[in-house]
Amino acid sequence: MVSKVNGIVIKEFDAGENGKRVIVLTREHGKMSLFIRGAKTSKKGMQAVQLFSCCEFTIFEGRGFYSVTNVYVIESFYGIRNDFKCLTYASFILEVTERVSFEELDGDRVFELLFRTLSVLAGGKSKPRLVSAVFILRLLKEYGFMGGVSCCPSCGAEIEEGFYTVWADGIYCAKCASEGAKKLDRGAVRALRHITESSMKKIFAFDVSDVVLEELWKLAMAYRKEYLGEKYNTLGYIESMNF
Repeated sequence: MVSKVNGIVIKEFDAGENGKRVIVLTREHGKMSLFIRGAKTSKKGMQAVQLFSCCEFTIFEGRGFYSVTNVYVIESFYGIRNDFKCLTYASFILEVTERVSFEELDGDRVFELLFRTLSVLAGGKSKPRLVSAVFILRLLKEYGFMGGVSCCPSCGAEIEEGFYTVWADGIYCAKCASEGAKKLDRGAVRALRHITESSMKKIFAFDVSDVVLEELWKLAMAYRKEYLGEKYNTLGYIESMNF
């Protein structure tokens, strides 16, 4: 059976002398593993399939595997490769995506989030650390791991300065926060509200101070560790380089 899927390459491996196996996040079927025969030597566009690339794949379904017969590159996000810091954060984002995505699961919302995230990184005008924090926080929201941030889930009061723990459902006010909860100042709460409640088109349409950025990063890392797993090779590199 021959069909077409739109996918972003989130992982790649060599397969034989000239082939390549790629893991892609697709709109239609979530995460998929595709085999590209002659990827290193083909003159039919197969060589253009690289990490980060968003492509239209024409695929043939064999016995337990999908083989790519043709590729049309929609967007290469080439700008990501021009900045090492940007490349490192983008690689971390792909590692997170690969770990939390599933096969045969509608991936439309996460696909759109990843596409927009890579577009912003490739543009080179936003802080890679902020873009990564926004991606992870919105991803957590899309998967249902983050509660509301506008009102305290305990008393209903509007949140100004917020307090959080990763096991609690939402951001709490000062009166209702549990012992040991970590504080988010007003700027961080406003930013978090924008990230989790805005449309996909607008989630990156803001900037923050370095202080607020670090609050958002710590929040994103705390939730990531709790719900998306602890060990990431690229994250270790980011921390060691102090990016």
